[in-house]
Amino acid sequence: MITVSPARVSWESMPQNGVVPAAREGHTLCVIKGKLYLLGGSAHPDATECLPGVHCFDIVTLRWEKLATGGVPLKTLRHSSAALGDNIYVYGGVLYGVPTDDLMMFNTVSMIWTPIKTTGTSPSARYNHMCAVVNEQIFVFGGCGEDGSYHKDIHILNTETLVWQKNEVKGDSPLSCTGQTFTAHHDKDIYLFGGTVTGPDGTVSATNEIHKLSIAKMKWKVPLYVGIPPTGRFSHAAFILHSHIYIFGGKNEEQEFGDLKIMKLINPSERQPVMKEILSEFGLQGVSNSFVPTKVPNVKYELSETPPLTKIERSESAQPTGHRDFTAVRDEAMSMIQRAFNILDEEFRKLDRY
Repeated sequence: MITVSPARVSWESMPQNGVVPAAREGHTLCVIKGKLYLLGGSAHPDATECLPGVHCFDIVTLRWEKLATGGVPLKTLRHSSAALGDNIYVYGGVLYGVPTDDLMMFNTVSMIWTPIKTTGTSPSARYNHMCAVVNEQIFVFGGCGEDGSYHKDIHILNTETLVWQKNEVKGDSPLSCTGQTFTAHHDKDIYLFGGTVTGPDGTVSATNEIHKLSIAKMKWKVPLYVGIPPTGRFSHAAFILHSHIYIFGGKNEEQEFGDLKIMKLINPSERQPVMKEILSEFGLQGVSNSFVPTKVPNVKYELSETPPLTKIERSESAQPTGHRDFTAVRDEAMSMIQRAFNILDEEFRKLDRY
């Protein structure tokens, strides 16, 4: 178990009581009212359906319980799940080697599984996809289809009307992928990280790309960041807490990971102070962290013939430029850096407008 606070990150071994679930992988875990609900997973790679039952972990008593459930039990492997209110929605997955587009709902009060009938443009059958909840809606992205191809389409389920909608998204779209994380932030953005992608030559590899989906504008953006990003990976975990996104574990073609990587999510109002802090680490002081909006000039361009070239004679009285001292060079460099950040500010404002 990992314990996270704004100032401290630490690992802690937690005692477990009650009916502890069997070891597994490929399961999903949802949080509802202080309890963790464990669904599915498998104990060996040749499994054709998931392990039976729903296990519940109380984070106060640290006790596991295997729930007595009713209805049609969950059987799919590599599905995705999302908690909303008292319900857990489970979409897709693979059963007996065949991808499915079934939608199931587990109610944590009645303990009943219910197949859900929907209308609209639903996602195609898939597995190893991800979903996120924003404003009572479930967003489904990516995954692998029956023919082995990867997806990058986005479908949204309205959980009140049970109508699917396929959305066209603008911007810098990520590649089709599977095994990624898809993490909602403040009901306004969803961050996509990692997964496996197929290159132009058909080679499948893990990626470390990060994309942000703006919900209001339905537009993909590539966040700017500093530092060393995590190594490309898939089947990892991600969560957002205290305005930081945490990436843990996963694997790629070469190794499995047990590391934890953290990236601070910067609001527009924090961009200049963060830039100033970064510069101060390099010993550069005096860079202003304020800016004023600039107006786009009304420029009119006219074409004309190029004037004839004239030869410029160097005056004999002209003297070579003397050496400048370090202070002058530093001041000029600082001025250039400030102009560069002003350009970055303008580009940020353009990104925020679209």
